[in-house]
Amino acid sequence: WVSSKSFGCLLMSKDMQNAANAEKSFEALLSHVISELSKDKSVYKVNTEETSMLSSSVWSPQSIEFSLQQFCLPFLRLSCLLQHHLYGDNLTGCLEEEEFSSLAVCLGLIASAPQPSNPMHSASCLEWAVSAFNLVTQWCAEVTGVSETQAEQSLTLLVQDPQWAAPRLLQLPDNYNIIFQYYHRKACTACKKVPKDPALCLVCGAFVCLKGLCCKQQGICECVLHSQLCGAATGIFLLINASVIIIIRGHRFCLWGSVYLDAHGEEDRDLRRGKPLFLCEERYRVLEQQWVSHTFDHINKRWGPHYNGL
Repeated sequence: WVSSKSFGCLLMSKDMQNAANAEKSFEALLSHVISELSKDKSVYKVNTEETSMLSSSVWSPQSIEFSLQQFCLPFLRLSCLLQHHLYGDNLTGCLEEEEFSSLAVCLGLIASAPQPSNPMHSASCLEWAVSAFNLVTQWCAEVTGVSETQAEQSLTLLVQDPQWAAPRLLQLPDNYNIIFQYYHRKACTACKKVPKDPALCLVCGAFVCLKGLCCKQQGICECVLHSQLCGAATGIFLLINASVIIIIRGHRFCLWGSVYLDAHGEEDRDLRRGKPLFLCEERYRVLEQQWVSHTFDHINKRWGPHYNGL
């Protein structure tokens, strides 16, 4: 049992003697990685309480080679499947212990599979377009840079003590007249015209046309398209000229009701009575809870198809 640093030094003294083959030797490359990472003390932090304990795993060329092949196998499998679908190459079966070499041959990484008596070396598949050691040095510098950044961010978070908040809908004003006056004559960002049926997304605050034909894209109205982009086919919109909320779920929609009520606690749909409307915090919390818990389908029963246009 030896530490990673000691193992790296042993490998370096052995394999750096043959510089011509060093770029295809995992021992030489691994020793270079250990050497570069050892320059940053934060990467190798030694716990004094565990220095006297023996490691439960054995560092050996055989164990490292096995680990390298196991980590590379998922990528090689996907690459072979992609090559098969693109070029129609045959996929042949193989024994489990020969899978790495068979996939490497299939992808053209090696000319032929080694004989059973000769063990497979994963580093023999490497073909570096640039100097391997220069590239590995750059990678290691990026790793040490990330460790330093994470340490600084951890310290900053400890100092700031952040509070993580649950997802929330927009914060609406108490008086509905503020919303109506601001959005009633506001031009659409897409068509630059004042929409006949303006709507406000309560998730992100986007201003969209509800029924405008000028804003349709590939036969889909702007509200439906925005629900797909903003909420994965779930959209919550406040209709400015009606003071009601419409829910879009996939190919369906429903009128949820209004979160703005008059002094008697009644809705004024389509603003026909002209009564002052005020935000009902309780209703808005119910709407927000249904959105967060994904329960629109179970609670609201009056759903209908929108046919990509409302």
